[in-house]
Amino acid sequence: MHPIIAKIGPFTIYSYGMMVAIAFLLGVFIAKLEAIRRDIKPDLVYDLSFYIIVGSIIGARIYYIFFFDLKGFLNDPVAIFKVWQGGLSIHGGILGGAVTGLIFSKIRKISFWKLADLISPSIILGQAIGRIGCFLNGCCFGMPMEPFCGMKNHPTQIYELILDFIGFLLLWNLRKKVTFEGGLFLLYLMMYSVIRIIVTQFRADNLYLWNTNLTLADLTSVTIFIIAMILFARKRHA
Repeated sequence: MHPIIAKIGPFTIYSYGMMVAIAFLLGVFIAKLEAIRRDIKPDLVYDLSFYIIVGSIIGARIYYIFFFDLKGFLNDPVAIFKVWQGGLSIHGGILGGAVTGLIFSKIRKISFWKLADLISPSIILGQAIGRIGCFLNGCCFGMPMEPFCGMKNHPTQIYELILDFIGFLLLWNLRKKVTFEGGLFLLYLMMYSVIRIIVTQFRADNLYLWNTNLTLADLTSVTIFIIAMILFARKRHA
């Protein structure tokens, strides 16, 4: 693990925070390219990206705190703000980003689905890069396995990195073929739900519900998948 990349005087560069920053910048660049193709002003992308990253981080942090370590954060409230050290839930980030995007679209009087389609490839690419930060930070770790290349646990962060990147390539190639508004974003939601369900089977830090084998991640992923599939079918035939 390499949670700290470097220390420069009083400043510490955390691997997780650095990868999140790289993911954000590359995501904005990809979204800008797509905005130009769709004849959307790049300035709109810059504004949207800023609010989305803020909303996503807030949503991801609230979700993580509430479901994973509420007692710990109540005992140390200051730790709530140390997001650069990890402790963000992707499902909370998706929900927080979606709510932020919806509010932004209402204020700017532009279709939410149009904006969601625009940034969908950027979202899943950002998730892929973010998992590099998870790997370096040592969070989101997998179950024990037979030692391989020095690893004693399933590198679930790498599993998701690969699957997310494949998802990005698929969405990038489908962006010109899925023509109805919301289609690409809903495909992203279904795609990532499947990816998360697969990866969850190998993770060791899952939160199980009601003393069952059902994880919170699985329940959330299945719910999102079903809702996205219904909306996709309705919008496709509208």
